[in-house]
Amino acid sequence: MMKRVTLVLTAAMLLGGCSAASQQSERAALANRSFVLTTVDGQSITAPDGMKPGINFSADLRVTGVMCNRFFGQGTLKGNVLSVPQMASTRMMCSDPRLNQWEMTIGKMLAAGATVKLEQNTLTLEGASHSLVYRAQ
Repeated sequence: MMKRVTLVLTAAMLLGGCSAASQQSERAALANRSFVLTTVDGQSITAPDGMKPGINFSADLRVTGVMCNRFFGQGTLKGNVLSVPQMASTRMMCSDPRLNQWEMTIGKMLAAGATVKLEQNTLTLEGASHSLVYRAQ
């Protein structure tokens, strides 16, 4: 009986360690990276001249980005869910109504927690019934 309990506890600790290692590798994969928005909900985007909607991550998971307003906040990563619960942004009206909509979308996604998928040079954020796909810069 004691051997079984020891075995179960050891397995649980190993799995917990794997989860923490996985989270650290996700965090490391995002650290010091910049991405440009390419699609919203499966539709290719074309931003107005000079605009490059995107998102950036620092080594400590500080999130910054721009649609037409700049946004920023401290991110947390739990598993593969990125949250920025206290995101701040500038508050100018965008000349392009799509940018306004995308700005609200990413704000809601990050506040509630967005599922992160990072495959090679493609970052996908999913949540709140939306999907944003970015390309690494």
